[in-house]
Amino acid sequence: MRLIMRPPSDALRRALSGHPHRDRIDPGRARAEHTAYVRALEDAAVAVTLLPPEADMPDACFTWDTLLAFPSPGDGKTALLVAARPGAPSRRREVASVLGCARRLAPGADVVEIRDPGTLDGGDVITYGTRVAIGVSARTNEAGARQLASAVGRFGYHAFLCPVDDRLHLASAITPLRARRLIGTQSGFRSLDAAGPDTAPDDVERLLIPDAAVGGANVLAAGGPCFVARGFPEAATALLSAGESVVEVELDEFLFADGGPTCLVAPI
Repeated sequence: MRLIMRPPSDALRRALSGHPHRDRIDPGRARAEHTAYVRALEDAAVAVTLLPPEADMPDACFTWDTLLAFPSPGDGKTALLVAARPGAPSRRREVASVLGCARRLAPGADVVEIRDPGTLDGGDVITYGTRVAIGVSARTNEAGARQLASAVGRFGYHAFLCPVDDRLHLASAITPLRARRLIGTQSGFRSLDAAGPDTAPDDVERLLIPDAAVGGANVLAAGGPCFVARGFPEAATALLSAGESVVEVELDEFLFADGGPTCLVAPI
């Protein structure tokens, strides 16, 4: 796995966010947190490709929303790149540079671009095993979700459209740790269950954390350690109790911008 990441610029203070403390965002402190996060990933033997900051794109550090990569099932090599079409028009300029980087890292992959009238934020998509859960939210509409479902279906994935009506993204409240292990809040699991019993059947383990600890439901499982934002002991305890290795990272400034560990990376 290689992660495409981008440090925040001073524009982060204007990031799209519904967090009650968004006016506290400190771009300088955010850059320090981002640097420390990159270092922690590299210490865990995760390869990182850094793109330059974007001075006029407040949300550009959240690279996950711009691009999704899928290996052929049973093969770690990236077979499909999907260029998102973010639901917020101000974010659509972010896509081209991340896609260009991904093409260089996975030159043999097929490329699909989400087209109008579809919208799709990467934060509304989680993949575990051959399942792809796609949140239909304020940022991802049904047209975009169905375009993605069609694209991944050609590579052997099974897509499920999941309603998201109480938070920004599907991955804001549920993320995969392994092919058959998820961590999330009741709200996150309700989204999956609403798509039908095959979305997360009994053989998929559920690590449930309280709704009040929702920031800890956004976990990056990077091949070995699980990276979780510091300040959510319920999530860390649940992960450790399940036998996972945990790395807590300081991401307060990004939490104020409605982000988390997965939001800051685009895995290839």
